[in-house]
Amino acid sequence: MSKSAQDRRAARRVSVDLFVRELDGDRMWVHPAKNLSATGIFLESHSYSQRSALDREYVELEFELPELTDPIHVRGEVVGQRRVNGFAHGLAVAFIDLSPEAHDAIALYVDKQLEGGHSEGPWQEAAPTVDG
Repeated sequence: MSKSAQDRRAARRVSVDLFVRELDGDRMWVHPAKNLSATGIFLESHSYSQRSALDREYVELEFELPELTDPIHVRGEVVGQRRVNGFAHGLAVAFIDLSPEAHDAIALYVDKQLEGGHSEGPWQEAAPTVDG
């Protein structure tokens, strides 16, 4: 396992109830996020067919956290995908080009949520689950 994969799995993650915008030029999709860590996010999508989900390599994402006034913008690498609830696709996205400030804000948010009793997100969603 690579160092970055170990870092992703070691990061604390929390189950979340937030929506993430995926931006592609002048197109935008909104996906519910299933869990979040300072190193990545797991998205559920009804917009992708299995083929297009597997073809995704990088995504541009934007989302808000309650304590922040500005949205977080991040480029992510799709590191895995799997079926969610039998009909949607879940995409495991590792953050790249995340500012140190955004990283720290997400880590603080995750810690506060976990300390407040929210459930930890499943670690399986931090890693690739289908290779193609």
